[in-house]
Amino acid sequence: MPLKVPDSSEPRTIVVIGGGVIGCSTAYFLTCHELYNPQIHSIVILEASRIAGGASGKAGGLLAEWATPKCLAPLSFKTHGALAQEHGGDKIWGHRSVYCADVALEAHDWNNNNNNNNEAAIVVANNGVGDEHDSTTTEVPSDLDWLLPGSVKSYTEAGNPHNSGQVNPLAFTETLAQLAREKGAEVIIGLATAINYHDKNGGVSSVSYNTQNGTSKTLNATDVLLAAGPWTPKLFPATNLGRPPPRGHSVVVRPSRDLSPYVLFPNISAPEDNGNNLLSSPEIYPRPGDKFHGFDTVYACGPDDYEMPLPDSTDTVAVDEQKCNDVSTAVGSVSEPIHEGEVLTKQACYKPQIRPHEEDEEVGPIVGPTGIPGLWLATGHDEWGIQNAPGTGLVMSEMIFEGAARSADCESLDPKHFLNWDLR
Repeated sequence: MPLKVPDSSEPRTIVVIGGGVIGCSTAYFLTCHELYNPQIHSIVILEASRIAGGASGKAGGLLAEWATPKCLAPLSFKTHGALAQEHGGDKIWGHRSVYCADVALEAHDWNNNNNNNNEAAIVVANNGVGDEHDSTTTEVPSDLDWLLPGSVKSYTEAGNPHNSGQVNPLAFTETLAQLAREKGAEVIIGLATAINYHDKNGGVSSVSYNTQNGTSKTLNATDVLLAAGPWTPKLFPATNLGRPPPRGHSVVVRPSRDLSPYVLFPNISAPEDNGNNLLSSPEIYPRPGDKFHGFDTVYACGPDDYEMPLPDSTDTVAVDEQKCNDVSTAVGSVSEPIHEGEVLTKQACYKPQIRPHEEDEEVGPIVGPTGIPGLWLATGHDEWGIQNAPGTGLVMSEMIFEGAARSADCESLDPKHFLNWDLR
């Protein structure tokens, strides 16, 4: 059913539930939309704890034109570049181009000085990501000098500076929230408890929430964008995310020296076992300085787990220190600057992952109108939330103010493909 084209002269009170990167990006693009008038339109970000308190502040920050979904990723990658150019993203949130590679690595045992890490020649297979590349065999790039000599057993390029980049997600999300504030949006810290509806037409009427001191309050609303990540089904049970959300652990390290811009997806095996004894598969993201760090850092994350159920808010996410230690030990076993570095942060977060039960196929995200007047969804972005936030925010602003997206065809992301109305 086509959306009713909104009347831009009518006052709109838009409540964005969720102060993560999706909610903040949408609020930003709403304030930038040509039909936005701060004299008659109100935009509120309602966040339970703090801006980017969940996965948006604890993610890796990889940007990729080749990400999924294909209907949204190229637009979002391009928009990241435009935002960085307009607002100084290279200095504020560490926006830059990177290489990406799948690598097989051999761990070094720092307690065993006889560990074999010689200067053996390394063969590299380029998988042809990017139109300008064919499948070729080359040597490991000379500026990837922060891996231990002889530790690399294979190297397969997955992205290049033309189609891959990165940001510091916390700095990026906080900047979008601040830019939205400067154009009239408001941020309220409070835990949303219910979306309320008009009896007559079923459309949204308000959002109930609890303040930090426990006081119950209500925000009137003509529109509600539910962008609460894995917490979305708590407020709108019809949102079908499939399995419970996974928890992931990560660390931030200050290395002993600056590292070149290579994002690595390694399989790390024990020394001298020919790669058959897999120890770990953390992801490694060297980052440039940003508004939080005046120095380079390294972000590394380990595999997901389902050991702990989703807590009530991002403030109560349980962190397993041993899992964080395992990540830092693994990445330190293949890089001397990381091994000698200082662990600054140990953290965990939950991802809004949409996968059918007992299946590994990724689907989503969910972006668009629910069919209930004034209720919108933007969730389920999984590991591509930072990458796809600008595209999501842009098309959501078009849907809300114009009645339809024009920057990308998002029909495959329409909530009608995901909602379970029996649970409403």
